[in-house]
Amino acid sequence: MPMPRLTRQLVCATGLVLFGAPAARAQGTGATDQWLRKPVDDRTFRTFLSFFTYDQRVPFDVNPLERDELEGVAREHLSFQTTSGTRAFARIYRGAAAAGSAPRWVIFLHGGTAPGKDNAGSRFMATFFARAGWNVLALDLQHFGERTTDLLKEFTEPEKHERLYNQQATYLAWVTQTVKDVGRAYDYLVQERHADPQRIVLAGHSRGAELALIVGGADKRLAAVVALYGGHFDALETGHHPAACGANYIGHISPRPLLMVNGTQDNDFFRESSVLPMQRLAREPHQFIWVETGHTLPPPETLPAITRWLQEHVH
Repeated sequence: MPMPRLTRQLVCATGLVLFGAPAARAQGTGATDQWLRKPVDDRTFRTFLSFFTYDQRVPFDVNPLERDELEGVAREHLSFQTTSGTRAFARIYRGAAAAGSAPRWVIFLHGGTAPGKDNAGSRFMATFFARAGWNVLALDLQHFGERTTDLLKEFTEPEKHERLYNQQATYLAWVTQTVKDVGRAYDYLVQERHADPQRIVLAGHSRGAELALIVGGADKRLAAVVALYGGHFDALETGHHPAACGANYIGHISPRPLLMVNGTQDNDFFRESSVLPMQRLAREPHQFIWVETGHTLPPPETLPAITRWLQEHVH
């Protein structure tokens, strides 16, 4: 059967299994908060932005680690300084740009699994973007991958929620550092890699998608935002500080375009209580793709829709 024409909402067939997905949970209503019902006003939102300022004079102090290849895609492994005394670890996947065109870039945020940027799902999405002609900078989030700390030891869902996601002050600090890290990654691409500042987009999967909705609303320089299988709260979250709640940011992504891909049977970011209410807060232009899957990666038949959307919105 031919694929239906892409519209504002599109339902596709089941697809890939998520690497490191949480254990299956019964569908439920999930937690909510006042910000999802009514986001803060613009004046309050502007006060949140002060959390995310950083010293642009801090040197990147880039440390190239090694070069390799993954499934035919050339990669670089490196670290660089984001804020004073804080280093981010990243992998760059080299896309095959069309002759005569400047390369376009994706900054990619991984889901909440211990390997961080090196988990199987992140590697899959990074190589997909690279084969579509995009360069990718896949970034480790603080406490994950090569940035592990004493905060998380087992990386189980209960531990992550008890020690990070449901600790309002700790989560706010983590969100704040993530916004700064992405901002500095953007700076690094423009200043050191000579990237076109109008052709850098942000994408995230699962927990990375939840964060991308915040970062994309806070940093207006990013050309577009792609959120894959994310939403407001996941199944075990109970509440956030308003400055760390995506409901207060998603509406501020506009007028830059937003793409959200979600599963109708997602047992982590519930359709009715987590995703649809967030989508109602989004402002045009946006595209919502619904896939008949659980909490997973975009299935193969959905991937062309993602690349078409990027090509249409980031020239």
